[in-house]
Amino acid sequence: MKITLLLAVCSLLLANVGIASETTPESVNVKPKEKTMSTPPASLGYVILYVKDVAATLAFYEQAFGLSRRFFNDDHGQAYGELETGAARLAFASFELVSANLKHEFVAAAPDKAPLGFEIALVTPDVPAIYARALKAGATAVNEPATRPWGQTVAYVRDKDGHLVELCTPLP
Repeated sequence: MKITLLLAVCSLLLANVGIASETTPESVNVKPKEKTMSTPPASLGYVILYVKDVAATLAFYEQAFGLSRRFFNDDHGQAYGELETGAARLAFASFELVSANLKHEFVAAAPDKAPLGFEIALVTPDVPAIYARALKAGATAVNEPATRPWGQTVAYVRDKDGHLVELCTPLP
């Protein structure tokens, strides 16, 4: 009885395999899905600010905002450094390195001039504390912490190089 049942099950399985492998006129014209090559989306890896003294700027950001140094290299004044900030890094390049790489003029931030047309935003759960810490480290106050109508707390400072830095809580 067990052998008969086993043979019956095997026969059914073989019959199903045969049916599945049969070709019909419709199945002959079906093409397999084509694999398409698509360009992966871009992602923000780092933002690079041009500064006079990369080592001093790294030290300022470490002290003012509590960021951790990831990388620093100085090749006879052509300096570059990075800080950990989460998914993207905040980086700094010396004027000498930028001039060598771009071989083109650029506009540098300066504390005694209007801020450049961008800002970097550092997200923190405690804007007042980071704001006070930044001022103590030498940042210049722009706007004190304030809660915006949408619920986010925001403050602005300028770093020692004159870059505008927004300090903000996560969006609600």
